[in-house]
Amino acid sequence: MSESSISSAMAQAEPVQPAAAPVLPLFFHKVVGINPATHGHLKIDRSTGFGFAGAAQSVPIGIGEFDIVAQHYPIVFASGPIPTPLALLGLGEGHNLFVEPDGSWRRDTYVPAYVRAFPFIFVEDPNSKTVYVGMEESAACIGPDNGQPMFEDGQPTPAMSESVNFCLAFRDNLTAANTFGRALEAQGLLEEEEATVNYTSGGGTRIRGFKVLKPERLDRLSDETFLDWRRRGWIGPLYAHLHSGARWGRLIELGAAQHRPA
Repeated sequence: MSESSISSAMAQAEPVQPAAAPVLPLFFHKVVGINPATHGHLKIDRSTGFGFAGAAQSVPIGIGEFDIVAQHYPIVFASGPIPTPLALLGLGEGHNLFVEPDGSWRRDTYVPAYVRAFPFIFVEDPNSKTVYVGMEESAACIGPDNGQPMFEDGQPTPAMSESVNFCLAFRDNLTAANTFGRALEAQGLLEEEEATVNYTSGGGTRIRGFKVLKPERLDRLSDETFLDWRRRGWIGPLYAHLHSGARWGRLIELGAAQHRPA
């Protein structure tokens, strides 16, 4: 996305909380349209960390992330009408095992793009059908004092343009991932699951509300469908999801360590 396009998308934006979408995406509480006239004095400070994600048990992932995500987290699909692919980050609702007490992400662990894109998001105005750049204005990484300026002379800075382009690329990746999830669902490959974890120190937890691909159902795919999926680049993500099942062990290990009585 060119700087002129970014500037145009920002100039048209007005502070809103879309009435057509009362339930905002994860991490967002009040989305405002970014406008250089209003936000020209603000800066982006990425050193504030990821404390905002500390209660995220899972986050959506894009189609291009499957390989790397499968090396760190189980990949599951959301229950409901849209089987969005998710990186599972915790065993208990409202608990992310990978955000440290100081807000940093656990070392040597991949940070999903959805987390890195925050606090920016693309929003479609339901009335005009136009898309503009929005942000969570109250995010800890946004403020007038520390970090890199968002604008200079009314134009987005390189730091701002990079953030917006990253957000745009992830949006496209997420759309492709949702298309992939719908295709798996349409072929009857996904099944509702739940997982029960019992800790040796006592207690446990149960995880519901997700689907996984059943490998034995792959035999149902016609050769024509398999070839079509190969052309779409979906075979890699399909097997990455299956291989990511090995990451459940790490989640349980981390969960047990945090559950252990002092």
